[in-house]
Amino acid sequence: MQRSGIRPMPTYNPHMGGHMRITKKTKTIITFFLLLLILLGSVQRNTLSVQAEAAVPEKKVIKVAFPYIKGLSETDEKGNHQGLVVDYLNEIAKYTNWEYEYITGESEALITDFMNGEYDLLGGTFYSPDLETYFSYPDYTMGSNRAVLFCRKDNLDLRTYDLSTLNGKTIGVYEKADEKIRRLQEFLNFNGLECQLKYYKQKDMMNDTLYHHLENGEVDLLLGNDLEDIQNFRVIATFEAQPYYISVAHGEQEIMDELNMALRHILEGDPDFAEKHYALHFPEQRTADIQYDPEEVEYIKNAGKIRVAAVKDWHPYFCIDGDKQHHNGIIPDVLDEISESSGLEFTYCFADTYTDAIQMVQEGNADILGWFLDAEDAAREQGLALTKPFISMNNMIVKNNSVSYPSGNLTGAVLEGRVLPDDVQAENMVYYATTEASVKAVNQGEADFVYGLATSLETELQKPSYRNITPVTFYNTSTPVSFAMVRPVDPELLSILNKGISDIQEEEMDAITGRNFVSGSYVPVTLKELIYENPMAAVLIVAAFLLLILLIVVLIARSRVKSTVLQAELRRAEAESKAKGDFLSRMSHEIRTPMNAIAGLVDLTCMKEGLSGEVKGNLEKIRSSTKYLLALLNDILDMSRLDGGMLTIASEPFSLEHLLSEAEEMTRIQTQQKNQEFIFQTDITHSRVTGDPIRLRQVLTNLLSNAGKFTPPRGSITLKVKEEAFENGRAVYRFSVTDTGDGIAPEFQKQIFGVFEQLGTSSSKSEGTGLGLPISQNIVKLMGGELEVNSTPKKGTEFFFTLSLPVEAPEETNNPQKEPVSQEAFRGKRILLAEDNDLNAEIAEELLKMKGIRSERACDGQEAVFMFESHSAGYYDLILMDLQMPVKNGLEAAREIRSSPLSGGSTVPILAMTANTFQEDMDAAAKAGMNGFITKPVDSNYMYEILSEYL
Repeated sequence: MQRSGIRPMPTYNPHMGGHMRITKKTKTIITFFLLLLILLGSVQRNTLSVQAEAAVPEKKVIKVAFPYIKGLSETDEKGNHQGLVVDYLNEIAKYTNWEYEYITGESEALITDFMNGEYDLLGGTFYSPDLETYFSYPDYTMGSNRAVLFCRKDNLDLRTYDLSTLNGKTIGVYEKADEKIRRLQEFLNFNGLECQLKYYKQKDMMNDTLYHHLENGEVDLLLGNDLEDIQNFRVIATFEAQPYYISVAHGEQEIMDELNMALRHILEGDPDFAEKHYALHFPEQRTADIQYDPEEVEYIKNAGKIRVAAVKDWHPYFCIDGDKQHHNGIIPDVLDEISESSGLEFTYCFADTYTDAIQMVQEGNADILGWFLDAEDAAREQGLALTKPFISMNNMIVKNNSVSYPSGNLTGAVLEGRVLPDDVQAENMVYYATTEASVKAVNQGEADFVYGLATSLETELQKPSYRNITPVTFYNTSTPVSFAMVRPVDPELLSILNKGISDIQEEEMDAITGRNFVSGSYVPVTLKELIYENPMAAVLIVAAFLLLILLIVVLIARSRVKSTVLQAELRRAEAESKAKGDFLSRMSHEIRTPMNAIAGLVDLTCMKEGLSGEVKGNLEKIRSSTKYLLALLNDILDMSRLDGGMLTIASEPFSLEHLLSEAEEMTRIQTQQKNQEFIFQTDITHSRVTGDPIRLRQVLTNLLSNAGKFTPPRGSITLKVKEEAFENGRAVYRFSVTDTGDGIAPEFQKQIFGVFEQLGTSSSKSEGTGLGLPISQNIVKLMGGELEVNSTPKKGTEFFFTLSLPVEAPEETNNPQKEPVSQEAFRGKRILLAEDNDLNAEIAEELLKMKGIRSERACDGQEAVFMFESHSAGYYDLILMDLQMPVKNGLEAAREIRSSPLSGGSTVPILAMTANTFQEDMDAAAKAGMNGFITKPVDSNYMYEILSEYL
């Protein structure tokens, strides 16, 4: 493409002659020519302006198809585009003035749209003659990827350092990788290698790779590229393979011309552009993998831990357990990498100084020196051999302010064990055990300068007490740092260390140095240095510190007094709460025990034949009174537990539809008896939820019972449940109970939630305790809702609340409906009955006997364990266990039976049958190994149903 430029305009300078006579005609002609010149000048300026504008390329928006390809074209979570393609496009834009619109998406769709001409550019394409029918290639590439020859890790015949081992081997290649195969053949010819190529088709691939052909030994090597994840194989050699191109859509010749122009300028101005940026985006590329030979593997296996001599807490080399730094140090990190690569293990031997560490290696008290800070010649003089360097460290000179460096007759300070290089001028040398001692010597004038590691000297320079020293800025040399071992060396150990160092990737080494140098600027200030630097501030700090201590003492004293009072009150409150809980549990047990006898005797009597109608009626009245007394007891206990904060809400999966169906069935029977209409409406999508079904049923039962009390005959009661919302796995349900009773006046609508509060006629008041609504309100609050009332006098009342419940996956309902329990199912079964109360035991035995079940009674837990262990396995089909018994309670007995190695104690069903009905009692029974829980007073039908599940 020809570049536009500004063509210079000839300048006319008229020669001024002698005097001239100007006539009127002449004036007219001159005026005409002047106007013509002005007009021409204006046109010329406009032409120059247009030419100048043409010299700057017009901004053009280029649409770039941008599929995700690691290292080539990537888009981060913030929408930033990066990769080798972006680097090239940004550089190209400097020459073309292009702006880019990156279109991201699925690779296949983007490439298809690009070939259809919807986008201008696509980067990172390989050349193929077949593709030239779809898009165009520029004259210049954007670098090449790397081809990789890799083998199995256990193939020790192939060596990276001896390519002749590839002779006669078979290399697997993909038949359509024409350019890569051509480059492979060039590589083999250049190195004088003769290998057989085995070609594979698309159908020979498994999971889009040919790895399985290498794993099963069908070929010795595979030809791949450096972007493949070949962690399970070993790289033998790499070489340049297929070049990348920035392709242009067909018909965009202007874009192609500008692209070729820009690429040519990039290659001319920076020939290494492709290589540098490829390495930037593909830092993990490998040229060859380290492999340990059999002798080295055997050495690693038998070597034990290699002893490393180190100076403890010397930043940045060794910082483990140091109280000043927050990193391990370069040496531990490098050795960790070598250990991970080779399997060799290391342990540390600590010395006080650098020269002591050298001496430990020389005397055989350590295997290697953690870091040697001078060149190979200095190591040889001390009888040491060095490994490959793993890092380079800078040295520097710090001088006393009273001297000039360089100059004659100077005394230099250096760390013991180190050698002063030839380019450092000194008349005399003084050696010091530590860097700190040498810097102090220079500061005090005992030496003129100190030569040492820049990291150590810079750390000392930050201390405020050094006022007489200055760094020499023009001197800065580097020292390669290596491990050292005594001569003659162990060849396997030296080789393993060198391979381990070579196996550390450059980016990992950068990370090691970065995290270990990050705290190099931190220097703790001692109290002495603080006082030396700021004496007045030190005095003020000490005074403030003493005042603070005095204030803290006063506050601690007051806090301890207050804490003692609070702890005493807490202990008293906990004792009262425990006493209350114990009292409630004891009272519940004591009341339910005789109630169980009453209910049991009524059930037994009702089952007898030949009873008169009057007797049956009286028994039904006793049964009804017993149920009322039990409901009253439950209400009082619930209210007491709510007041004490002891009532908790369970969280278990249940069917809301099934719970509502049970409530409907119970309420419909009651309303039919009172000649009331019952309306049941549901609109729920998710029935399987998580919550407390027992407490939810209790609330609905209380509300429906209240509605029944205050609704006259021929009135209506409505239970309505609607699912209002579903989001994030939770459904919101609105529960509503409405009646057509007398309603509640506005001034009494808050009063009804008070304890023992009752409204209505005396007959309706006598039907309850006044605890149902307060209990229901508290339960709904614990569930995360609020029980509310909406009532109009003479029209009726609505109680409603809303709950948000987690939704469970629907449960499969393929189980057939349970059939009524037949007596034949129980006949011949034997049950061990553990019950200390004679009357309750007699009732239970009679109820079991009526179903054909044989029972044997134990009067306490200890006797129950003895009777069970005295018989063989299977003698007892089930155990009914009371919880509160003398000698040994039911929980202890159940645990002992479960742990018994004899008589099938781990499998026999154990059911609790007790008057202890709190949730913690049920939890304790389950924890003791019991399978079920039957509360007293015993409902005989419920007991038979539970027994049928286990017999």
